[in-house]
Amino acid sequence: MKKMTALLLAGILLLSLLAGCSGGAKNDDAKNDDADFVWTREGSFEDGNENHLLITKSEEPGYEGWAVTFMKGEEPLGWIIQQEGKTLHGDLIYEDSEEFIVTISEEGEDGLLLETADGETYHFTPMDIPDATVFVNVNIEGMGQIAYAQEGEEPQFDEEFPAQSAVLNLEGPATYQFAAKADEGWKFVKWTKNGADYSTDAQITVELEEGHAEYIAVFEAE
Repeated sequence: MKKMTALLLAGILLLSLLAGCSGGAKNDDAKNDDADFVWTREGSFEDGNENHLLITKSEEPGYEGWAVTFMKGEEPLGWIIQQEGKTLHGDLIYEDSEEFIVTISEEGEDGLLLETADGETYHFTPMDIPDATVFVNVNIEGMGQIAYAQEGEEPQFDEEFPAQSAVLNLEGPATYQFAAKADEGWKFVKWTKNGADYSTDAQITVELEEGHAEYIAVFEAE
């Protein structure tokens, strides 16, 4: 479930990056060589080596195509790629000196084959995702960032891609740590839970129980 949560967060990060970018996606001129073929395989996939793949349709203006997040181990790669013939093809690294060109094709009744330009191949099948009973949103008010970790681990802030929101869909009750850090010129004030004051500590331990809950880290300008 932790890897699944990481995959979903990587996908959310990709979509939020799209919303903040200007200009068009890579491979704008890619054409569908087979207009009769309709790509239908979306969702979350995994292989036998703990690699994961998330594919969703993107209709963001200027970024139409397929939002693909490939978690190779713990490293997420993702960007918008286009359908070419009966495959999805493109570069999963955005504005970088390097490239990570992939071609994704259907395999079997419901699987996917991902091939890289270097000749690596990955065979994916749909992930068996347990029904969630705990639904938690973590957001911010003001300017800052958040981090979270399961019980026994320390939350780690991502300085390159600061997180302002997170979604946790869990099988059952669990204990997590949430941490908040203010941006320069701002200060952390409090955490709220479902609109009510919860704690003035920047790092909190929370018991996530069945149902829906929203935690917000509140920041004020100094």
